[in-house]
Amino acid sequence: MIRVQQAPRAGEIRQSARHVLFVEGKDENAIDPKIISILLKNRIRVEAMGPSFHIHSAAEALHKYHPDYYFLIDRDHHDDDFIAKCWDRFPDPATSNLLVWRRREIENYFLIPDYLIQSEFLAVKEEKLRDIILDCCRKRIYLDAANQVIIKIREELKENWIHLFTQIEEFKTSEDAIKKLMDASEFLYFKKKVSRHLNKNIVKKHYLNILELFTGDKEKLEFNIGRWSEFVKGKSIVPTIINRCFKISDAFGKPLQGKRKIHEIIKDLVEKPIDGQPDDFKRLHNVISDRINSHG
Repeated sequence: MIRVQQAPRAGEIRQSARHVLFVEGKDENAIDPKIISILLKNRIRVEAMGPSFHIHSAAEALHKYHPDYYFLIDRDHHDDDFIAKCWDRFPDPATSNLLVWRRREIENYFLIPDYLIQSEFLAVKEEKLRDIILDCCRKRIYLDAANQVIIKIREELKENWIHLFTQIEEFKTSEDAIKKLMDASEFLYFKKKVSRHLNKNIVKKHYLNILELFTGDKEKLEFNIGRWSEFVKGKSIVPTIINRCFKISDAFGKPLQGKRKIHEIIKDLVEKPIDGQPDDFKRLHNVISDRINSHG
């Protein structure tokens, strides 16, 4: 049955007005701000700010003027080294007070069996839960490995590869402008660069390396081998796992379905004591709490 959440104290509300954590999501009804608000016990305002590239840009623009603004995004293309630095040095002007999930997105933390079995609404045995998680992830493993290749290549080609023209005296006529464009060596350079990145052998090598990272070079997915649970698209998998493995009713005993069921199961887990949360959830709770406590 659904439980009532305890309201935050007045002092915590005053603190939350100053400190703001911006996360991914279309609006306040998105899953990220809801989960994180509960996890942080409403000690800080959590605001949705669209996709990660919007948040990253906002972080770079705002952190100098608002040191109590913090930013949390999905993993996307970021590598382990960058992510580790974000967490180890937070809050850090060099990274614009930015934090990045170690897993692909927040839903991937709900692919951890040891976390899910804490729920009183789990309706299957642990072995069955593990089998269903493996089955759901196995169906996506090749798709998500291929998409990771696209994410990698897309990011590598996203740099500012050509600068704008600045010398006005070189553009006296329309013919001058056309000639400058046609003679720009950067176009040829970028064409060659794209060709290298999209070489079939290079693309295949990227895919095989990523698949090995996912699976640990095993033919079948296994828990604690490879990093598949970090990189599969959790947002697409978690609803299926919750619908197949959990049961919860409203105050009148009617079984919950759809998005409300998913929300209540996740809410129940995130409300549990911080010691039982996934390591990254605990770390987020601790770094934000330390920041608020030290700056009032």
